[in-house]
Amino acid sequence: MTDSSSLAVLVIEDDADTRGNLQDILELDGYEVKLAGSAAEALSNRAWKNLFAIVLDRQLPDGRAEDLLPKLREHAPEAAVIIVTGHADVGGAIEAVRLGAADYILKPIDPDFLRSRLERLADHRRVRAELRIAQEKMLASERLAAIGEMMAGLAHESRNALQRSQACLEMLDFLTRYVSISA
Repeated sequence: MTDSSSLAVLVIEDDADTRGNLQDILELDGYEVKLAGSAAEALSNRAWKNLFAIVLDRQLPDGRAEDLLPKLREHAPEAAVIIVTGHADVGGAIEAVRLGAADYILKPIDPDFLRSRLERLADHRRVRAELRIAQEKMLASERLAAIGEMMAGLAHESRNALQRSQACLEMLDFLTRYVSISA
């Protein structure tokens, strides 16, 4: 199970009862919940980077999810968007997924189903973060390996130069002794 205590969810739902129920469910699970009753209210949100997920009603009084989704993806590219709707519509579900929705849920929302979807999204986010960290560590290891190879090459070349210098000094010492003995 994923720790949800540091994850923020924005609920965009025009029905106050549904919005309140979703808030209760999510807060019981430890999510930080932000609420909006319209597309305009949602777009006035300033904490986009902190969002883990957005639960978006497909039909709002001032817009549809299909129109709002690209703006939400622009503002919060890391947040998973779950569309909720009271109308089963395969075409709408396909369009939502094409526009970047992570999931499409029918109303009335089953709390356990929503929890499982959010948990799956949180696990996916955790795996992506771990993968990013592993890639960064791998890059750092590759850089260190390249530096090690370069240092080994420099040490080898320096040793060759030092050996030539030592040979020249030994020859100079020999010649100096030989010339002073013969003179």
